[in-house]
Amino acid sequence: MCSLYINNTKNKSFLPQTATGRLSTEPAVNRAYDGDIDVFNVTTKTNLVYTPRFKNDKHSLISFLSLNTYDNTSTSHEVLTSNTASSIIQDPSSPSRTQNSESKLQSNQYQTRSIGLLLSGQYSYLDKYIFNAGIRGDGNSRFGADHRYGLFPSVSTRWRISGEKFMKSFKSVDDLSLRLSYGQSGNAPTKDYSYFSIYNALITGGPASSIGTPFSYLGQGGIYPSNPELVDLRWETITGQNLGIDLIMFSRRLTLTVDFYKNRTKDLFYTGLQISSFTGFNSIDLNVGTLDNQGFEVGLNTIPYKTKTWQVDVNFNISSNENIIREISPLYPSSKGDVTTNGQYATFLKVNNPFGAFYGYKFKGVYKDMASTIAADAKGNPIIGPDNQPVFMKFNYPSIGYTFQPGDAMYEDINHDGNINYQDVVYLGNSNPKFTGGFGAAVSYKTQWKLTAFFNYRFDYDVINATKMNTTNMYGFDNQSTAVLRRWRKEGDVTDIPRALYRSGYNFLGSDRFVEDASFLRFRTLTLRYTAAKKISDRLKVKNLSGYITVENLFTWSKYTGQNPEVSVSGSDPFRVATDESFTPPSKTFTIGLSVSF
Repeated sequence: MCSLYINNTKNKSFLPQTATGRLSTEPAVNRAYDGDIDVFNVTTKTNLVYTPRFKNDKHSLISFLSLNTYDNTSTSHEVLTSNTASSIIQDPSSPSRTQNSESKLQSNQYQTRSIGLLLSGQYSYLDKYIFNAGIRGDGNSRFGADHRYGLFPSVSTRWRISGEKFMKSFKSVDDLSLRLSYGQSGNAPTKDYSYFSIYNALITGGPASSIGTPFSYLGQGGIYPSNPELVDLRWETITGQNLGIDLIMFSRRLTLTVDFYKNRTKDLFYTGLQISSFTGFNSIDLNVGTLDNQGFEVGLNTIPYKTKTWQVDVNFNISSNENIIREISPLYPSSKGDVTTNGQYATFLKVNNPFGAFYGYKFKGVYKDMASTIAADAKGNPIIGPDNQPVFMKFNYPSIGYTFQPGDAMYEDINHDGNINYQDVVYLGNSNPKFTGGFGAAVSYKTQWKLTAFFNYRFDYDVINATKMNTTNMYGFDNQSTAVLRRWRKEGDVTDIPRALYRSGYNFLGSDRFVEDASFLRFRTLTLRYTAAKKISDRLKVKNLSGYITVENLFTWSKYTGQNPEVSVSGSDPFRVATDESFTPPSKTFTIGLSVSF
């Protein structure tokens, strides 16, 4: 099989000053563009399958050979200038300006090539012992010469235990299988020519543009290296291991699948890693470490009740996944977040620890009066200073040295030194749920009526309720929630909301005050479907007639105080944690549908 993709684009445009109403001296007017972009893509795939026939049908073999190639070439020539002398002069080659952020005078040519060869074979004996082995070789032009090619083996086996003689007495078991697998796959970098040191041009003044930088040397243009020569980039290799069990019983009325897995990503690839600028570069693409992704998945489908007219189906699934750092490059940042700043939590990347953990202070309430701000030692006795006077609680002494006042937030002094600082930061939670899954049921009456319900859940999932933080901090002029009506106002007040301080104080440091368990159970969908009997369809002269009504997001059971406990962790930042900014929660929807075929 061979596929071709060709895209040739020739575009010429002009934006006159009269169409914009802007001043003729602005760089956004009389803009002339002329561009030619050509893309040529060739993909091939060749398969060879060999299935020999054995005289003894106890044996079977399937072998497979596949060759894949990919070749993509892109060529472009583009000119974009502005401020031609008049709207009559529309050619960018005419005298005009290129010294602004959008202008361009450039020519690019890129080519990416890859090749892959896969050889695999599957042998089976008595359909009980199944063995599969394969090896894939890949080559990619985005690597340097020393690491351009990679080999990725795989092997798997399946033992159909239910086919053994000792299983014949278990009449209720239709199938019982044990699966084991091991395999590797590889990912290549996303940029072309990163193994070359590419040079760009300097321009002699004006804002930065695509043809160079605003810097020059002694007022003259020149060239400079725009990226380091990355000849040692290696394949990002994912090694997967899996142990699985399949069980089918009671004439397929019960199906159970259990999988335990561990996937290790070695030479984890990261694009745009920030490095010190004394090297001459601000960022680098790098293989940064090793990451494990491990857990289990369980799926159960049953038919507990079945007659000629009624059938009940029940399904359930649960999974648990954990990402653990095994190795990390010393160039990679190990922490993020300033615990001395309001609203920030600390996150760390530590070997043998999972992603998603965050740290901060333990919130203990509000100082009700001046006496409560006196620091205490581990035995609860007041700390007395050298002047024989009590020591009052401070924040981050001596860097900040703020003395807590009545009405301020109270944080736990872990080491009892009278100073709330980084030594009092503790583990607060993890944004990786311990368990996720769903379950549902379907009740059918004959072939006409069917009622289906589905629930999904998430258990032990810690979320930073940023909305609660922003609407109770009383730090600026933003709207606040009604919770601030119970804030501390005078000495002796006992409350959980600190006093109002405009642009000062440390009343909403990253602490467990804003951390909540967002575990939930949600009634996701309920559907009632009716399919007309054949005699009704014939009477209406149609082949099929059916209708349904579906209700989504009926109820959610959760102790979480935010709008929606189903908070997702988005983005690619490895330090990201689940933060609730009160995005619009899923709405309750009603859908009515009718289907007719003639």
